[in-house]
Amino acid sequence: MINIFQPCLGKDELAAIKKVFKSNWIGKGEFVTEFERSFAQHVNCSPENFTTTTSCSEAIFLASELFNYNSQDEVIVPSISFVAVGNSILAKNAKMILCDVDPYTLNVRAEDIESRITSKTKAVIVTHYGGFPCDMDSIMDLCRGHNIIVIEDSACATKSFYKGKACGTIGDMGMWSFGAMKVICTGDGGVIYLKSKELVEAAKELLYHGFPNKQKSGMDSSNAGNDNWWEYSVNRIGRRAFLNNIAGAMGVVQLNKLDGFLLRKKEIYERYCRELSEYNWLTLPPELREGYVSSYYFFWIQLEQRDELARFLREQGVYSTFRYWPLHKVKHFQQEEAYLPNSDFASARTLNIPLHQALSDDDVSRVIELIKKFGTRYI
Repeated sequence: MINIFQPCLGKDELAAIKKVFKSNWIGKGEFVTEFERSFAQHVNCSPENFTTTTSCSEAIFLASELFNYNSQDEVIVPSISFVAVGNSILAKNAKMILCDVDPYTLNVRAEDIESRITSKTKAVIVTHYGGFPCDMDSIMDLCRGHNIIVIEDSACATKSFYKGKACGTIGDMGMWSFGAMKVICTGDGGVIYLKSKELVEAAKELLYHGFPNKQKSGMDSSNAGNDNWWEYSVNRIGRRAFLNNIAGAMGVVQLNKLDGFLLRKKEIYERYCRELSEYNWLTLPPELREGYVSSYYFFWIQLEQRDELARFLREQGVYSTFRYWPLHKVKHFQQEEAYLPNSDFASARTLNIPLHQALSDDDVSRVIELIKKFGTRYI
């Protein structure tokens, strides 16, 4: 089966993990610190604004605590978002307000957000779909004018840039994912950016049982010269959700390969565009605007016979899918009556096809030829 996503791991990652084992400390430590510092360098920011956690979903839930969602708050979310976004809002008894997206980029726009703003709007969560940057200038202008918090779900947008700024570092908070299917992989893991350094400190405490982060001691303050080092205090209700050295060591190695990964993904993306553009029964992703840089995480095509093509490809050994099923179509969120025509259009026609750095040229050729064959037979 030609997979739609696939990690690219090998001897270098194993050697890094071996170093962790030899250190006799697999918890959070120097390898995690190095990973945070290296990631910050890749997105041209100060490491002081970053921390790590166990997943991007954990970071999304953390946002609801850092910004104190409550039952009087509304949070605007594009319906084409990952399910964790919706759950994080409902978990705080806030109200999720779904908005529409551009039907072709699947990104939320300022005009989609504006129609949903009320006096209760606390935050907006934007998703850079498949690494394709949202138009952040118009979104930021709108939200700043209404004193609304902007949170960027950049799970798929590692090293995507908008006019020279890394996606995830433009709003008040951003987060990236390094799970098994992402551009770089640490097994599980996520990185958090916060514009406020005070919130970075709060985040670190929330992610480590509420222990005072500035003490750098946690449960053991023996290295700080305390006679009774087993005594400790906490500042807030917290939990244990930080990255460990095994994941950190993998992440450092993966970051060293990141630019090569992205170059290969771009090559595949551009080949798809070249070789599929002649077929008028397919709609391809819009061209990137000037100043936009994508992580090329998804490649998506749109066609009326989406379901038939997906089944045909699977029968021929090629996996495809659609990300993300609209939240207003998920019964759990009880918003099935929402009128979101662009989200409905996109979710009925969009198909994500394989795009990862481990694809061979022959794999890419097979995907393209099968799509062409489908068109010849069924359209």
